Amino acid sequence: MPINVGINGLGRIGKMVCLQMLAEPDVYNIRAINATSLQADEVSDYLCYDSAHHYDRGPIKNVEVVSKDCVRINGNEIRLFKNRDASKLEWRSVGVDCTTNCLGPMLKLVNEAFEIENVFFTTIHASTGSQMTVDTINKKNRTHRSIFNNMIPHSTGAAKSIFKVLPELGGKVWGTSVRVPCINCSLLDVNVTVADKEATLQDIADAMTKHELFGKVYHLNNKMLTSVDFMTTVTPTILDLKASLDMGPGSFKLMLWYDNEWSYSAQCLRVMSHMFKTNAAAKRALTGRVSPRMSPASSYVNLAAYKQPRACDLQPELSLREVSVGGKNVVARFDFNVPVDNGTVMDDFRVRAALPSINHMLAQNPNRIVLVCHFGRPKGADKKCTVEFLLPIIKSLLGREVTFLPDGVSSKTIDFLKDREAADEGSGAVYLLENIRFHEGETKYKAGSKLSTLYKSLGNSHVADCFGCVHRNHMSIVESTSGYGFLIEEEVKAIGELLKTNGKRVLGIMGGAKIADKQPMIDCLCKMPNTKMFVGGGLTRGWKENFPETPVNVILSRDAYGAADLKAPASYLPDILENGGGGFDVGPQGMRDLIAEIDQADVIFWNGCLGVIEDPRYRVGSAMIVDYLLAQTGKRVIIGGGETASLFVGKEAEHVYLSTGGGALLAHIQSCVLDKATVPGLAAYAM
Repeated sequence: MPINVGINGLGRIGKMVCLQMLAEPDVYNIRAINATSLQADEVSDYLCYDSAHHYDRGPIKNVEVVSKDCVRINGNEIRLFKNRDASKLEWRSVGVDCTTNCLGPMLKLVNEAFEIENVFFTTIHASTGSQMTVDTINKKNRTHRSIFNNMIPHSTGAAKSIFKVLPELGGKVWGTSVRVPCINCSLLDVNVTVADKEATLQDIADAMTKHELFGKVYHLNNKMLTSVDFMTTVTPTILDLKASLDMGPGSFKLMLWYDNEWSYSAQCLRVMSHMFKTNAAAKRALTGRVSPRMSPASSYVNLAAYKQPRACDLQPELSLREVSVGGKNVVARFDFNVPVDNGTVMDDFRVRAALPSINHMLAQNPNRIVLVCHFGRPKGADKKCTVEFLLPIIKSLLGREVTFLPDGVSSKTIDFLKDREAADEGSGAVYLLENIRFHEGETKYKAGSKLSTLYKSLGNSHVADCFGCVHRNHMSIVESTSGYGFLIEEEVKAIGELLKTNGKRVLGIMGGAKIADKQPMIDCLCKMPNTKMFVGGGLTRGWKENFPETPVNVILSRDAYGAADLKAPASYLPDILENGGGGFDVGPQGMRDLIAEIDQADVIFWNGCLGVIEDPRYRVGSAMIVDYLLAQTGKRVIIGGGETASLFVGKEAEHVYLSTGGGALLAHIQSCVLDKATVPGLAAYAM
């Protein structure tokens, strides 16, 4: 049965892909083409004739125009779309199943056989559609010069692409490119050094001819050919033995030909066919929503007997929705502990999260609102930790003046506010108090202390919306008992969705650096009904020492990408559990396992990155899971604050809830599941 295909774009590659599909009607069935500038009556001439590939109409027998948005090629009707945003196209409405190089295969082969030490390559590339026919104005690069009579040095992204598919070659591959005035076919000049100093050029050729993909991906040329002779070839890596050189022990110059249009398109089809078959197999394996690699013991059926967690609801009458602050002097505790790098705020998410509560209170015309927060962990009044830098951010977000109170919780501040009472009456004046942690009594809280008394004197209504620190037994958090804000309300509601499963299947994804930090949470979630855990990242290091027997509902990510340390080149590690860690990003098998588990779950809770995301090499796995979760619109996804939430900044989706509290969220969940005391910041509001 042929694959139903939609082609997005009918430029050079789209055209080549289309022609190759038409040549195999038993394999591919083109249902739709999205080409914004192509009219139905232009399809025939565009596909039948080509300046580079002379195929004498090739696979096209006849083309008929059915309507302005439909053509019939070889008797098969094809819909024509014209939308620049392919994600908005109704591919499914036309029955589409799926939509749609030289250096990589060569380096993979050489590295596996002889161990590459370093590579430098130059791509001698045929002209592309971005080249100019005559000189134009462009200050950024040299591509504004005419391609007709120039060889044009150009950058290439091939080295970065190589790392993505062959991470073990990270830091070993460098390259550049030169555009030349040829219509098609390119040549790679590759200088490679290998660890096997006894290897010869003939050894490389022999390894290629013996490879299972010889004839599909690899090919040899022993003739005195030139670029035009490789036009319309399908293998992307053709080693020209007569042009290549053996330059001494372990050093080679490899000359590789490829048709940058036709062979690239052929490989696109190979990959697409493979993806289609793999996806179909996965769907068959997932029938009944059971992972293909899951043992019967770890299925959800056996997890239903665990005890349902304690309800952790809040008193609705103490919500800001019910508490009136009109005409009052409000003191509001928030969590504005934003990430800062060299004086620059990297993410103001926590400040923005407080806006609904602040604006709701301002709409009731209070006399004033004193915003209370902390920054960092200062020892005393350390001006490096002043919160004054937040003033312009808060002013901008609120669209009103905000006055800074530099003396913090003090008689001086109280006197200043008293002097402003007449002016502030009913005005909704906003103040920002200096870092509350400048006071030792904040973190070493004692009821009835002098600091506590002064704090209460700042206003007559003390509210809290600082979920990120409700697990702290700190003065300003515990003494805020007049009402809770919308953020706390939303956070507790989101956690309720996680805890009150009501038969829903829950998947916890746990990552991070240290198993000791997450062990209590893993213990906790393992006791929830209908819940499974995927554990990855640095948590797999030391797993056996902390969990001699892996719980039945825990799936471990065994493989990884990593090295002895972050300075060393990355490599694939097939089993970090047996070989003692070193993994800095989730491996391909772990990724497949995790995606299978996500597909089964109804609610997904993720806390802790699966790799060292500060290093671009090890950010890939976490970034891929972000994209996959964003696409799960039929599920509920809860992200547990910290670095994990930072991955979603700018990618918000209605089904994804980003928590502002990592430690607070975990502490609250543990208090409910393990039936412990309510966290300090919620004790006054708990039912």
